[in-house]
Amino acid sequence: MLKTPPPRRLTFRARRRRRHWFAALLALAVIAAGAVYLTVYVASGAWGGEEGRSGPSGSGEEGVPAGSEKNEPGSTAPRQGSSGSESEARPAGPAETPEEAAYLAVAPELPGVSPESITGVFRSTMDENWASVHLVPSGEDKPYVVFTRREGDGWQAQRSIRIDEPDYPQNDLVALGAIPKDLKDYLYPENLFAAEAPEPREEEVDRGALPDVGPAEFSAPEPVTEGVPAAEREKVEAALDRARGEIEDYGGVAGFYAQDGQGGWGYGVRPDETFFSASVIKVPVMVAVYRKIDQGELSLSASFETQDDDWAAGAGWLQWDPPGKSHTVEDYLYMMMTQSDNVATNALIRKVGGMDHVNEVARSLGAKNTLLYQKVSSERAAVPVLDNRTTPRDMAMMMASIASGQAASQASCKDMIDLMYQNELDWWLDAGLPADVWASNKGGWLFKVYDEVGIVQDGDNPYVVAIMSKYGPSDTNAGAALIEELSRTVWEAQQDDEEDKNGSEKGSDGDDSEGASGGS
Repeated sequence: MLKTPPPRRLTFRARRRRRHWFAALLALAVIAAGAVYLTVYVASGAWGGEEGRSGPSGSGEEGVPAGSEKNEPGSTAPRQGSSGSESEARPAGPAETPEEAAYLAVAPELPGVSPESITGVFRSTMDENWASVHLVPSGEDKPYVVFTRREGDGWQAQRSIRIDEPDYPQNDLVALGAIPKDLKDYLYPENLFAAEAPEPREEEVDRGALPDVGPAEFSAPEPVTEGVPAAEREKVEAALDRARGEIEDYGGVAGFYAQDGQGGWGYGVRPDETFFSASVIKVPVMVAVYRKIDQGELSLSASFETQDDDWAAGAGWLQWDPPGKSHTVEDYLYMMMTQSDNVATNALIRKVGGMDHVNEVARSLGAKNTLLYQKVSSERAAVPVLDNRTTPRDMAMMMASIASGQAASQASCKDMIDLMYQNELDWWLDAGLPADVWASNKGGWLFKVYDEVGIVQDGDNPYVVAIMSKYGPSDTNAGAALIEELSRTVWEAQQDDEEDKNGSEKGSDGDDSEGASGGS
């Protein structure tokens, strides 16, 4: 199936050529729309405001009271239908205090965290079983907040958020789930005048009692090869040497995995490191939708309405519409995969049966370390264990399953490939390919996180690749450059010796990305 690239529709091919000016126009439009967001949507109560998204005061997702028996990602009780083990779905713990629970979850990975990083601990006055721990890693200028819950005699980290948007605090609430309202109302001192809940109680921090976990550690950037045939080994090993250098020179943690489309052999660097998934988590969501279509439970022409709980900031246009508008499944898919629309994504997740179902789909595709942990939004947690997460190997396996026609029916897989070809926002991976070669791809970025996955179909050299990074530079250009360099390195490794490995390359403006829409 990979040997015959699906034809691109003329209208979409033309749209791809116009990507750079489209991104600039999109950025201007989003900035303009953002200027009126608070005055129009928050003031008018569109998307239900705080209560519409999180239920009445003191309530969480779907109106379930905070601290109730509802099982969320990260809770001790196994979730019904959960596709991952309890240990995979939650950070280390429980701990004796809220600050210890937060520290155990964050310090082993987030660079620059020490006991001195903790700036405050606040116990909810609405639900004594919840507390928030504020911390600022060295070298950072914005705090992270880790929300912990008491479970029996101990405390467990549940959610976290980097709070960096005091002018748009409602954006942060999307990822917080069933957190008591007082802990959410008092995230930003700048907004205390608008707080509706009683003030949480500040507690004394016992930094000396925190365990010694040492500095953050990551897997070594050692090259990995699996099943590479002897005829390809020298070329692949040379490419891996270059890729390792590119990754070591990057100012963060990065990894990739590539899989040959014909032989199934693969290679990479840090293929099993866990990364924030950002918007590449939309790939298993897409597969879940197409499987429902194959089973006759959905159709592309079926329409359904958005709901309050679908709302999220970031990429896409639906965030500017009030809830209750109907769109077809086809339109939701198009907005999710070509504009990286987060509202469309959350609506589709709800329609196919929720996060647990998407996780089951990912597992069926061989993605054992991928977890849709919370609603998709533009906000980033402190560490992947408190966020949506995946690995380069997992993403490459899912993309390979689509490329080979095994993820769903062959007709649906062809549709998925064609849909990703129509992508309007992601071309960092494309920038490393020759001018006449395009990837069927999906990217995503959050603060210091840059990911892109794709199916590259060019004659007899098809392959899939997944490139991911975390804790890197805040400059989007640096993340774009890394993906472009690794994409080019993999492309060259996949070419026959007699072919021109250094064909004309696409230009890149560097900052064209989903960043035009505030991340995804």
